[in-house]
Amino acid sequence: MTVVSIMGLIGSAPSAGAADGWCTTTTSVWKDSGRFIQPATSSGSTSCIMGRGSSGSAVAELQRALVNCHELDTGGVDGVYGARTETAVRTIQSRVGLEPDGIYGPDTRMHVFWQYYWNDGDVTCSFM
Repeated sequence: MTVVSIMGLIGSAPSAGAADGWCTTTTSVWKDSGRFIQPATSSGSTSCIMGRGSSGSAVAELQRALVNCHELDTGGVDGVYGARTETAVRTIQSRVGLEPDGIYGPDTRMHVFWQYYWNDGDVTCSFM
């Protein structure tokens, strides 16, 4: 584990080999007849990390998944990774047996139900 300090975030984060950087944007991941929109690095990798102090479209997409697919309280979908978003991520981590550190990373991503946007306009929740 590596200790990370950026934008006021201090905590335990995946090693550099496990994550490709900070989630700063979103990317469309196409599958079957639709797509997932997931947090990504500026280069498009979905193997990224976020934590308290992160903000932007990547955080908003995570919040959308936590609220709409997991029925967790993030304090709204405002694109700010605050205390409630951190608590929601801890809840997911605890449910699946991960260390509940509240930091979103590659291991947590694998256990999040994401909104799946069908080409016909429907939206459902599914694993990536």
